[in-house]
Amino acid sequence: MNVLPWLFALALTVAPGPGAAGSPAADTLCAPQFQVLHPEQCPPLGPGGYAAQLAASKAPAVIPDVPAERLPKLTPVVAYKYARVTTANAPLFSSPEDGLADKVSGTLGKGLIYINIVATAQAGDQTYYQIRRGEYIRAADVSVVNPTDFRGVTFSENPPYPVGWVVLNVRPSPMPGMASPKEGPTLPRRSLVQVFATQQVGDWNWYLIGPQQWVEQRAIARVDVNPPPEGVSGKWIQVNLYEQTLAAYEDQRLVYATLVSSGLDKWPTRPGLFHIYVRLLTDGMAGSYTPDRSDYYYLERVPWVMYFDKARALHGEYWHDGLGFKRSHGCVNMAPLDARWLFDWAPKGTPVWVYDPSGQTPVDEDEGGAP
Repeated sequence: MNVLPWLFALALTVAPGPGAAGSPAADTLCAPQFQVLHPEQCPPLGPGGYAAQLAASKAPAVIPDVPAERLPKLTPVVAYKYARVTTANAPLFSSPEDGLADKVSGTLGKGLIYINIVATAQAGDQTYYQIRRGEYIRAADVSVVNPTDFRGVTFSENPPYPVGWVVLNVRPSPMPGMASPKEGPTLPRRSLVQVFATQQVGDWNWYLIGPQQWVEQRAIARVDVNPPPEGVSGKWIQVNLYEQTLAAYEDQRLVYATLVSSGLDKWPTRPGLFHIYVRLLTDGMAGSYTPDRSDYYYLERVPWVMYFDKARALHGEYWHDGLGFKRSHGCVNMAPLDARWLFDWAPKGTPVWVYDPSGQTPVDEDEGGAP
């Protein structure tokens, strides 16, 4: 890979490179031109060190295939019908006839409220949905939702390079730290990529995902293959809170990986080594943690639930499409197809290792634990 002229111009601000008589002193920075050609004679510092690292950051001549296969898409994604309640304090009725007579039996309140539609009924000119707990709600007060059909990948063997998903539509840059071109192909969100090299520019790493294709790390949710935690063998699950990824292993072999959404900073998913202690095909979830109840949620029939840390669970979600970013009250949200795969694969007692390589998540946080 050629080094841009601006890198060489930086040599004007550092000590001159070695002359013909010999190599530079140990405490002298090399000019970028010299360091690219003779990195062994120069300290790995300054513009010359950066230039040498960049010159060494190359994609392989032949891009290897990722030994992975995407889960097949199922239709429907979940065998339940869901809807969001769009009217605050929407009334509930014991029957469609009570609805026609405006005889209210209660309300689900206001907030993030999703129902499971069990049946549809008609009364007069009104359509009603029967919800999971048996009451009825006007169809005009809800909006039917379609769960995301995103799904992760299974691996036949450990990949030769780290892999990851693009979480923001992005045009790769020809150099790390350089603005993306205004024209050219865009990598769509949720594209699976390989990471061939890493170069830090300022506060952020840049990943080489193809020949002269660099993407800043905030646009990639990366999966690194790690050894099992001490004392863990067989099946185990890894949740990376910084990358917002989940990986499933059998001993040291990666068998599955996907995107997740863990707890928001107010209600973090707690790092540590845990074990799945309860498995439920579905579960209802509701609650609030703020005095004004502005964060109130009510979610019917959450699919494929695996509790691992008190009220925190791995589970499917149908109420958002923001996988790859923090979204929950402490649980680990997964696409329904991912949650179904993991539920079928992971028995009770499976270790769950939750970690944050950035060290930003408090390890002693003991509140939260909700969708």
